[in-house]
Amino acid sequence: MLLLASESQRRTELLSLINVQHKVVKQNFDESSVTSSDPIICSKEIVKGKNKSALSLLDKSLQGFPILTSDTLVFSPNKNILGKPESSDHNVEMLKEFSGTTHSVFSSVMISYQQRQAIKTCETLVTFKKLEMNEIEKYVESREGEGKAGGYGIHGPAGMFISKIVGSYTNVVGLPVHETYEILRSFKLL
Repeated sequence: MLLLASESQRRTELLSLINVQHKVVKQNFDESSVTSSDPIICSKEIVKGKNKSALSLLDKSLQGFPILTSDTLVFSPNKNILGKPESSDHNVEMLKEFSGTTHSVFSSVMISYQQRQAIKTCETLVTFKKLEMNEIEKYVESREGEGKAGGYGIHGPAGMFISKIVGSYTNVVGLPVHETYEILRSFKLL
């Protein structure tokens, strides 16, 4: 069994799609403590912190099981790391920046098991159509983008704004399935 240190329903669904039995466990790493402006370094540091936090919080009965942590970052066309929107106005600004442009989504996934750890990072390019202001406002009013990196979820209504992706779709959803599978295989967990 794999321990998933994430409360993301999307990550749970993606692991289930590839038939990985898992149990959700807690972690309380403060992502804002990582200050790198490089999205790859930032994402890797966050998954390491989440993994260490999850390990420290594990119930004794779960010690010894592999722990998976993942983090997804949106890197804006203006070369800024975008987290979750802090307000509706912030969400509007994010979508205005994406309108008619291409941005990157980076996800790192880490598994620690038996004194070993492996991390893989994936990048996907996402292109938004040119958005009209009423489209942005209607989307933000739906509150669909709340709690999501970059202020949108590709797997929901925002998918209608995305004209092209280059790379892994599951990366943008929140867990790069191919990279996860490769790490699980390297640990002989599949």
